[in-house]
Amino acid sequence: MAGEELEKYGAQAQEAFDIIFSPVPALVLKSALLLEIPDIIARQGSNASLSLHEIAARLPTQNPHLDYLSRILRYLSKKGIFIQSGVGGEARYALSDISKHFFVKEKNPFSLVPTAMLETSEVSMARWHHLHECVLQGCNAFEKAHGKSIYACGKDNPDFNNVLNDYMAAHTMTAIGQIVNHYQGFKDLKSLVDVGGGNGTALREILKVYPHIRGINFDLPHVVAAAPEIPGIEHVGGSMFESVPSGTDAIFIKKVLLDWDDTSCMKILENCHKALPENGKLILIEEAVPDLLEKSAWIDILYMARMTEIINRSEEDWSKMVQDSGFSILKIEWLPGMFAKMLIIEATKSISNGNKVG
Repeated sequence: MAGEELEKYGAQAQEAFDIIFSPVPALVLKSALLLEIPDIIARQGSNASLSLHEIAARLPTQNPHLDYLSRILRYLSKKGIFIQSGVGGEARYALSDISKHFFVKEKNPFSLVPTAMLETSEVSMARWHHLHECVLQGCNAFEKAHGKSIYACGKDNPDFNNVLNDYMAAHTMTAIGQIVNHYQGFKDLKSLVDVGGGNGTALREILKVYPHIRGINFDLPHVVAAAPEIPGIEHVGGSMFESVPSGTDAIFIKKVLLDWDDTSCMKILENCHKALPENGKLILIEEAVPDLLEKSAWIDILYMARMTEIINRSEEDWSKMVQDSGFSILKIEWLPGMFAKMLIIEATKSISNGNKVG
């Protein structure tokens, strides 16, 4: 192979290697998060830089392997996670704008650590080994890897359940502040149940602004069993496919129905309809999936590998589903989200509206 051809081939091979080894940055980052290196640096000040020995001295061991630590820090600096100044024994490491998203213990309600820990967990990583079977068999990669859904894995694996709950809480934090600041429909409520509320993060943030509301956080029993005590909130375990807690003015559902097919969604909404009193309110929040998937192909693949299917529902699709389950729509609003717009549908249960009544 001639020199010019060899150089061209080498460049192409490098691009191929970049794809082959693309999981490496995430897994190396995970090691730094488990060691809490971003926090170690942050505790010395936002503009601090630490030497290899200063970082090593703050690790939870008496004899850290300095060569391994140095190589991890050097690699993550090249990836932009840290900022390296100096070389060799003179090297120092500071936080970059990116690393400030990865504090483990320092105060950061929008931390990406829960997302990183979920996606790099052994449970989550296993699904990628079965992605080709989605094509051959029409199956779900996650369920092919584990024989059950991601939620069932949480039920059977307490450690993974904690990782999953942390992720769901962090995911909620990216949106709930904007929702509470914009949507005014909470102010007249006396009570509210959050269906699929995880560990209660959304309700906690709502009650910070509207402390007069009595909240019920409803999710699977193993999910609420791991939820912290929150003043003003009662954790209730159960299945939304069987029933939803009754006796509240309104039901709040945020980005839950996206994970389910139309039949399942209708069952959930009909149970919500049954649980509400006449003129009770449904507050439904979902992302604009067509917009989301069109802009972010990696999210499309992520959903494909995690869920059985993801439904491209438009505003009209959501509206029809809500009305078919017995509700009358009061208003629809759009909010910008991190990756796509959020749709807020406010609806009411009315016995005399002529719609289906559960």
